[in-house]
Amino acid sequence: MSDRTPTKTFGLKTPSDLHHKLVHDISRLRSATSSDDAKYAAFDCAVDAWHLTDWVLHAVSDTDHLRLSGRRRHSKDATFRFTAENSARLPALEFCRQIANSVKHVVVTRGDRMEGMSTGATVRFDPPFCPNEPETWKKVGIHILTYIEVDDQRYDVIELFEDMASQWYEFLVAEGLFVARYFGDE
Repeated sequence: MSDRTPTKTFGLKTPSDLHHKLVHDISRLRSATSSDDAKYAAFDCAVDAWHLTDWVLHAVSDTDHLRLSGRRRHSKDATFRFTAENSARLPALEFCRQIANSVKHVVVTRGDRMEGMSTGATVRFDPPFCPNEPETWKKVGIHILTYIEVDDQRYDVIELFEDMASQWYEFLVAEGLFVARYFGDE
């Protein structure tokens, strides 16, 4: 039977729960049918991925908190130290931090700023069509590209978030924090 203790997180209580939400939001991003749907899902993916740091540091023992972040519990810079201490295990996390911090504050307000990085969304038509040539309108597929641009190179942000979800999965399993969910679990 599941724990029904009230929360302010709609019942999500563990790092594993937030990881499941990240995977769900990646699915939303993949199945987006408009650029707004894609942008909103990407927003959520970045926030989920970055805030897993807080959830992990909240869930672990004081000893593990110190080991993972190099800081004692309640230290103001523990999440940033966690990112630095675990950069080899979670290499995509810094990108998610940059995006999530910008989502919350409009611009990166804490920590280093990654210069030459931006995000966006666009729609591509396949095959390309010309608005003035109706014969090119037939069987046109629409592909929504939500991207991260680093030093003028665009990358599909779905790949970033899928990599991040995999990295977090491996991390959570290795730290004994991953709990599998089964159909009907709440």
